[in-house]
Formats: sequence, C-alpha cells, structure tokens
Amino acid sequence: MKIIEKYILEEVKMPVLFGISLFTFIFLIDIIVAMMENIIVKGISIIDIIRILSFYLPPILSQTIPMGIFLGVMLTFSKFTRTSEATAMSSIGMGIKEIVKPIFILACATTLFIFFLQESIIPRSFKKLQYITTKIAYENPVFQLKEKTFIDEVDEYNLYIDRIEGKDRQAKGVLIFQKDENENFPTVLVGEKAFWKDSAMVITKSKFFDFNKDGKEKLRGEFDDKKVPLTAYFDGIDIKVKDIEAMSIGMLLKEIKNQTPDEKIRYEVEINRKIALPLSTIMLSLLGVFMSIGHHRSGKGANFALSMVVVFAYITLLNIGMVMANRGKIPPFIGVWTPNFVLFFLTFIFYRKKARGI
Repeated sequence: MKIIEKYILEEVKMPVLFGISLFTFIFLIDIIVAMMENIIVKGISIIDIIRILSFYLPPILSQTIPMGIFLGVMLTFSKFTRTSEATAMSSIGMGIKEIVKPIFILACATTLFIFFLQESIIPRSFKKLQYITTKIAYENPVFQLKEKTFIDEVDEYNLYIDRIEGKDRQAKGVLIFQKDENENFPTVLVGEKAFWKDSAMVITKSKFFDFNKDGKEKLRGEFDDKKVPLTAYFDGIDIKVKDIEAMSIGMLLKEIKNQTPDEKIRYEVEINRKIALPLSTIMLSLLGVFMSIGHHRSGKGANFALSMVVVFAYITLLNIGMVMANRGKIPPFIGVWTPNFVLFFLTFIFYRKKARGI
C-alpha cells in the first residue's frame, strides 16, 4: 500500500469513529430512556443496564456503520479540499480512482464485517439479551409490578399491591386471591408487606381466609411468612429487537419454508434488507468522497449538514419501502433495494463529474 493511501486511511479513521458513535447514540436514545426508567423507578442495577445495552449494540451497529463511514469520509475529504491537500494529490498525478482506492478497500472490508455481525454476532447477542432480561425478571420481579393495579395474568393467582417503597422495593398492603378449580371461591391472602426471594413473593405477617361453596367463611389463619411463587408472570424486560431481525440470512431462508404466503413477505423483506444494507456501505463511502472533494471550499458545518440530509433521506426511503413491501403494495426487492439504486445513481453522477478533474 502506498504512503498516500495509508495517509488517507489514517486521516479518515477518527472521523469515521465519530460518525459511527454519533449515529449509534441516536439509535440508542430510545433504549437509554427506557433503561433510565428501569434504574430510577424499578431498581435495576446500572451494571445490568450496561450489559443489556452491550447486547443491543451489534444489531444497531449493523445499521449505523454505513452511515458513520459516509459522514467520516465526507468530513475527511472536505478537510482535504479546505487545506488544498486534494489539489496537491491531483498535482502529483493522482486521479480520482487512485484517491478513492483506499476508501473503496475500507468500504469492502466493512461490508464483510457487517455481514459477519448479521450472520454470527447478532443471533448470539439476541439469545444473550433474552437470557439476561429473563434472569433479571426472575431475580428482581418487582420491576414488572405496578402500584394500585389488579394483576390477573398469573395462572393460579390474582394480585394487588397498594404501594412499593424503599430501596429494596418492598411491597406494602398486599392482597392475593389463590384460585382453585375445585372451589367456587378463591383463598384470600392479606399481608402487611412482601419481598422477593428465589423468584417468589414472601409475604410477612399474612392472614388467609377460605370460603365454602356458599361464600361463607369456613377457615382463617395466620402465617409469619408465606411464600407465593409468581414466576409464571415474569417474562423478562420488553426487548426492542424483533425475533425476525435477530435471525441470520441462513436462519431466515430455513424458516421461510414453513410460513404462510403472507408471513413469507416479512421474511423476504428482511432477507433483502440484510443484503442491501451492508452493500450500501460501498456506495455511501464512494459518494462521500465524490460529494466532498474538489475545488469548492465549503465549511465543515455545511458538509456535516449535507451528510445528515443524505443519511436520513436514505433511512426514510428504506423505511417507506419496507413498510410498503410488508403490506404487499410493492415487491420486497423493489421496496428494499430502491434506496441503494438511488445511491448508485448519485454515486455514478458525482463520479462522472469528478472524473473530469478534481
């Protein structure tokens, strides 16, 4: 590799990392807000939140890396233009093909890395994400319970909690109805407070009341501690990643055979997306060079704004195409690949323009 090519790659490194970090943070904002609620309101530890976020990163990175490279390339080559380095490269005989060569190599390598993320890392991250959220739910089920809300989603119990207090999130004023198929009326449990241990609610200073078939009290008693298993209710934290998005292309091709015609559309859309999105990295990278290099000396802010417009226009077109394809309005291939065709057309136009001279 020539010294000038190494120099270009060295200069583009930090802007690309900045671009990827910026878009990743934008995509993470919604998840971070939900996680902050879990920390402040529901008592989940910061360490567990960080672990959850780490498993969200691979699927997000597969989307933000192409955008980040585009932004980083635009910032780098606009700097080359402002500092006349682009003119110097042209003066020593470098054509646009020689200048863009290291960026093309970087884009191809990044495309392969995104395919690796999708095919290997993301499916495993999703499994780990499911495991850790379920584990947190069982270890700290109180975060799924709400004050002054009657819960009837548990197989054997109906549950009401008056309030949840303290750092240890103890429940106060607990009322439980234990159902029995052989009885007309449930057993009523009343407790002053409750805490959680081994995925079960332990009610302290509790009383129970049994009723006969006529609804009259037939038995009452007291417990110092009463353990009530509620694990059937706690399914885990809501995961903002759909099952289909976590599948590799190979898994999607295998699963699509067992789907109904309507369901197959979703799988076809996702398969096309998993191919089109990584390949967009190449076109975005080249377009970033062609749009920012030249004799014009636009400021860094203008190039940043332009790159954001292009990125969000691409995202908008892709989302519209996917929605229309999922609804059966257009074929999945057209819906998903149209933004890439637009990128290819723009890249070709700018290349022809720049090929006449930087």
